[in-house]
Amino acid sequence: MKKRIAVFANGWSNDYLQEVTEGILKSAKEHNSDTFVFVNHSAYAESERQNRGESNIFRLPDMTEFDGVILLANSFNSDSELAYLRGKIKETKIPAVSLEYRIDDVTTVITDTYSGMYSLVNHVISEHGARRILYIGGTKGHPDSNTRLCAVIDAAEKYGIVISDGDILYADFAKKLAVSEFNAWFDDNKALPDAIICANDVMALGICEWVEGNGYVVPDDVIVTGYDCTRLGQRNYPSLTTVNHDWNKLGYTAVNVLMDNISSSADGGDVVLDSELVLGGSCGCEQDKNIYNRVRRDIKENKIDGLLSDSHFRHIYLSIRKASDKEGLTKCLASFFEREHWMEGDGFMLCLEPEFFNIVDDDSNLRDEGYSDRMNVICSLRGGAAEEAYEMSTREAVFRRASESENPGLYIYVPLHNEGRTYGFAMLSRDIYIVIDNYLYIWTRHMYQYLEQVRNNITIAELTKKLTELSVTDVLTGVYNRFGCDRIMYPMLNNCSSQGITCALMMVDIDKLKIINDIYGHAGGDLAICTVASVLRETLPNDWIIVRFGGDEFLAGGMCDGEEAVREISECIEDGLRLETERKNIKFALSVSIGYVMLESGGQFNIEKSLSEADEKMYRIKQKHHDGLLLEKASV
Repeated sequence: MKKRIAVFANGWSNDYLQEVTEGILKSAKEHNSDTFVFVNHSAYAESERQNRGESNIFRLPDMTEFDGVILLANSFNSDSELAYLRGKIKETKIPAVSLEYRIDDVTTVITDTYSGMYSLVNHVISEHGARRILYIGGTKGHPDSNTRLCAVIDAAEKYGIVISDGDILYADFAKKLAVSEFNAWFDDNKALPDAIICANDVMALGICEWVEGNGYVVPDDVIVTGYDCTRLGQRNYPSLTTVNHDWNKLGYTAVNVLMDNISSSADGGDVVLDSELVLGGSCGCEQDKNIYNRVRRDIKENKIDGLLSDSHFRHIYLSIRKASDKEGLTKCLASFFEREHWMEGDGFMLCLEPEFFNIVDDDSNLRDEGYSDRMNVICSLRGGAAEEAYEMSTREAVFRRASESENPGLYIYVPLHNEGRTYGFAMLSRDIYIVIDNYLYIWTRHMYQYLEQVRNNITIAELTKKLTELSVTDVLTGVYNRFGCDRIMYPMLNNCSSQGITCALMMVDIDKLKIINDIYGHAGGDLAICTVASVLRETLPNDWIIVRFGGDEFLAGGMCDGEEAVREISECIEDGLRLETERKNIKFALSVSIGYVMLESGGQFNIEKSLSEADEKMYRIKQKHHDGLLLEKASV
């Protein structure tokens, strides 16, 4: 039986995530294990609500359903993410391994970051003569940032170089912030240092751009180095001098260690892997041709073409931009993704919360933490073929594709939300190269926007429906008005007639409404009108249409077997009106005059002729009422 490994990661470190996951997959297949990767894109610069929505994907899986957990903990951008996962690991006692970040009671597979950074600084000083060194670290207090800073300070001290506090900057491992911090430093110092040592390649690349943009040259005017040996760093010109972690080996080792812990039910202690200096052009050395060529080859073979992806996103949008209900969205998604799913995989699933299609002000009906017990599987591909939409438990949705395959596989889960309000999640069943160049992030952001467009469409459709209802509805009684008569009743009767269905058109007029108004005021008149409308709704068949045709006149029409049936309906209306008058304790006599006409079937009925005939019959009844054949309960 296959085992299940849950992997939790932040997707911004995409090179790291891709290579570690490759290593995890290699070992997982050897151990007959499925790999479930839960990825978010929380970031220090994002709002708290946005980050909460991203982090929510970590709450999707039930830890008790897995055999083990791997945390790419050093990639997390939120203390709350780590706190939640640590709590679940402790609660469930599930075997777990953390990568590059030590957690109490959890085995850590870690790279010796100190030795690699020490070698890098030693090289910059001894081989290139750097004396004044500026260090740009990650997040202040972050273990990796601290370790790398210690290595920088220790290597410098070996040569009698003291790095002052003013030459130590912190930029949260972020490119934009690194550039901003360095720009401020340069404004104060009015000169470049000999070398700028960055705690990762991302910040180093930002500094290289600043140097070039301000008329300087790397490494002629300043040495710039990074850390992590990313693809971007190696294809930069000049390529970055950096430190390489064998991330593939890191992931492979993590699974082996996890399996040992599973079998022995014990924590085997930390595992430390080596890091190594990688020389590049950014310090003045010739770049490592082997690494450069490998990176170029991988990029060529595995990158996602920008124009192709842009076309893909545009076609998704064009497919669903007009969807305004569940059925429409389901149909559009199935139609598109069955044709084109190279980016999502042939087992792709898109699951939405039950409340997604129910629009409430401020999205207050949508969850902001966790997921519902059941999901609407709006789009589901099986072997590339679209399945019918269905509802199932969230647990089953997470494991469905894996349970259908005998072979170990990779399943990538991302959150779908709008500023922390949960829409659902998506599962991509393709290779991990989707994370390269942040395409997984780009995919989720597009899908957020498309789903938000659908919700806007639903809102507009509901408002349009309400406006339409208002335009055809009589405000006082809630039945249709004259406009509704033209738009709804007449077309319905004409359609029935053309199909050979027998219908009746009934005209109902309130007796002596003017006298009621004169004596009891408009409140009395309104009471009479509303009472008659209420009785008509309660008495007439459900499929009949009722219209307030005038001040004291109602039209009603619908399918009917014959005149006997119409007479029975008329009697029921009169009986119902008497009972309602008594129930409401109405002080005046309230009666109606009813005339009707049977509509000819087999062709288009003549509206004017039918109305005239029904009105004539109603008038004859009204004359009898006015002649005193039907008396009021109380004199008016």
